[in-house]
Amino acid sequence: MKQYRVRILAAALVLVLLAALCPPHAAEAAAFKDVPADAWFAKAVDWAIDREITCGLTAETFGPGRYCTRAQIVTFLYRLDGQHPAAKPADFSDVPARAWYAAAVGWAESAGIVSGVGKGRFAPNYACTRGQVAAMLWRYAGQPQTGGTNPFRDVRPTDYHYQAVLWAVQNGITAGTDAVHFSPNQPCTRAQIVTFLYRMNGGRIDEPIDDPVDESTEPEQPEPGPLVVIDPGHQLHANPAKEPNGPGSSVMKAKVSGGTYGPASGVHEYQLNLTVSLMLRTELERRGYRVVMTRTTHDVDLSNVERAKIGNSVHADAVIRIHANGSNDASVHGAYTINMTKNNPWNGNLYTKSRALSEAVLNAFCARTGARKRSIWDTDTMTGINWSTVPVTILEMGYMSNRAEDLAMATAAYQQKMVLGIADGIDDYFGR
Repeated sequence: MKQYRVRILAAALVLVLLAALCPPHAAEAAAFKDVPADAWFAKAVDWAIDREITCGLTAETFGPGRYCTRAQIVTFLYRLDGQHPAAKPADFSDVPARAWYAAAVGWAESAGIVSGVGKGRFAPNYACTRGQVAAMLWRYAGQPQTGGTNPFRDVRPTDYHYQAVLWAVQNGITAGTDAVHFSPNQPCTRAQIVTFLYRMNGGRIDEPIDDPVDESTEPEQPEPGPLVVIDPGHQLHANPAKEPNGPGSSVMKAKVSGGTYGPASGVHEYQLNLTVSLMLRTELERRGYRVVMTRTTHDVDLSNVERAKIGNSVHADAVIRIHANGSNDASVHGAYTINMTKNNPWNGNLYTKSRALSEAVLNAFCARTGARKRSIWDTDTMTGINWSTVPVTILEMGYMSNRAEDLAMATAAYQQKMVLGIADGIDDYFGR
């Protein structure tokens, strides 16, 4: 307990340096229409705003009922601690170096406060759960050991947050959702988070810590966002073995072809596809989407049927298959998308949604990149589409056989334009 109080007192000495963190409107919590003076969280919001730990969502709203993301809670702690430099940049694939939360995540990782969600990812836009919040605060406090009896049926000694929950409850920082449940997997709201921080700093609130926010003042933000599967086309080694073109089809096609190649850039299509797809994953997660990749390395053996089944198994809201093209005519250039026909015998019922996805992605992609917009190709010859049970499109980003397009697609600047275009199209499809 003494350790984190000393750190908080030290942080107070540097608060004068934090004035640039929040806009001028954040000076007083009283300015927020969604923070009534008698709200159970009003004192905590006042405290957090006064110390520049967090800001309102707008000049008039704080958003007390919105879910707090993992990036936000780490940033709150970072500001509370005085914004010390990280020992090293954040080592997570979904935390871009220039992201607004990058420094905070790097600091938290270096300090042992966070370790990510697995597979090298931090998931900055996911809602932070009660168990995760308790663990972060406990680690920030120096991981003090606690004893006593655990009253919660849903918190087991083997859980990563077990000691953290006991510590938080025993120190009056948070409480269970009822007498026997802590609900560690329930997301935390912004009002709850600032209340936890306020209490950890010695603040007192007479009302129950975990009182729900009145949804009439601020509806909860839907979280998490739509689930998008990204399939980077092809792989290091082609697999010429055969598989059905569609479920039960007598037409057999190669499981996965080798893809094309850019003679001007020296880049293989499978390399370009994965580079763009990994960048797209980061951008979509920044926008609040959940993302599943069919592959993250080149040395895999995934057939087109297997790729489709990944999207099916997670009930994806959309599948984006990333490809580039080639032609014997080096003058051919431009982008297009592919989806099934209306009369596809296996999944024609997905035509309307898939066509809308294809149109949205192609339009936004060409708007961002300036690429020539070719037509949308409706066909039942694509195995990866025919086996899909969820909306799907193939994006052909450009022709690697065209020297200018090949060289452009190999540059980081144009790749960023392609990624933003695809993400914009996905936003348009979901009406976000």
